Amino acid sequence: MWHFLDGYVIIQIEGLCAARLLRRITESGVRVSDVRRTGGTSVRLTIPARRFKTLHTLRRGLPVRIRIVAKRGLPFRLLKLRTRPVLWLGTVLLFSAMLILSKRIWVIRIAETNTVNPEEILAALDERGIRPGAYLSGPILITAANDLSAQIREASWIGLDREGVMLKVNVQEALPESAKRPSDVPCDIVAEKDGVITSIAVMRGQARVKVGDRVKKGDVLISGHVVYKDSGYDTAADGVVKAAVDYCVETELLQSVSESFETDAEETIRVWKIAGFELLRSRPSFAHYRVTGTETVFASSLLPVVIERAAAREIGFRERTLSGEEAEQYSLIRAKEQAYALVPRGAAVINTYGTIRTRKGKRFAYVIVTAEETIGKTEEAPHDG
Repeated sequence: MWHFLDGYVIIQIEGLCAARLLRRITESGVRVSDVRRTGGTSVRLTIPARRFKTLHTLRRGLPVRIRIVAKRGLPFRLLKLRTRPVLWLGTVLLFSAMLILSKRIWVIRIAETNTVNPEEILAALDERGIRPGAYLSGPILITAANDLSAQIREASWIGLDREGVMLKVNVQEALPESAKRPSDVPCDIVAEKDGVITSIAVMRGQARVKVGDRVKKGDVLISGHVVYKDSGYDTAADGVVKAAVDYCVETELLQSVSESFETDAEETIRVWKIAGFELLRSRPSFAHYRVTGTETVFASSLLPVVIERAAAREIGFRERTLSGEEAEQYSLIRAKEQAYALVPRGAAVINTYGTIRTRKGKRFAYVIVTAEETIGKTEEAPHDG
């Protein structure tokens, strides 16, 4: 199929040095196929159309004659359309229709929700002209998203993101009324995890810790019971408390590691695009590969059709035994990656420490990643006064 899309010519080489020219062609890297002898001094073969001009350079000094027997492939078929205006017009209209349709949305996908009814969202979108087949622009989506967020009470935020012909509706559900805490209910800010206090900002209530204090999970950070002189009162504590939290990972030392390498196997992959959209991509026979280079083999100046070709080199894997020093380095790196994965999103890493430990005759990589994060959470609790 790709041979057809690329375009090819069937040529006849005649002369006493036909075999020598054929050898030059193959040594130059030109892809040759269907080679057969048609006479004592003549050879017929097939080569890519775009490589035909290189034959004039390769034949220098050789008493041979090159003749084109036939031209085949998509590029030559398109040239023939010039003499068939109706078919040419139909092709142009087809690709134009595909280009126009690609600028509209045809699928609306709503994220999974618990309290928000998807049918309500679809109805609200339809009221604003957002439905399958509609042409949408950025400002329309922004305005519609703001309107939906205000209209649907069960959602605190609604976002509309377009991906090609698909419209994705992302929904952030509002907190149920039963879960909302009125400000007049006394409560404390307590620690969600162990850590060392790095900063504290009290907006309501009374601080029970200071910067540098080590706290444990459940300790009161900001109390809703405020003591003032000889009296006190209860309120809903509010504020932000940050602490340095340690995330520790210990793993046994690795004995071997899997490494990748390039094999000698190489195949060609091709991509067929229309109006910038990828319609078809060939796959190499191996599971893992690396693309070493891409080139355009066909691009029409009249139609939005592009065909690209790339070389795919196979990637293999093999186990390699680690030396003592390598085992320590690889194990520390793995333990560090696992520790970083434990750090919550939004937290700032302020320190990393790693070492090798020995316990019961076995060696371990031990890593501590310290991150600064907000550890306070609201918790209703009775007070003694």
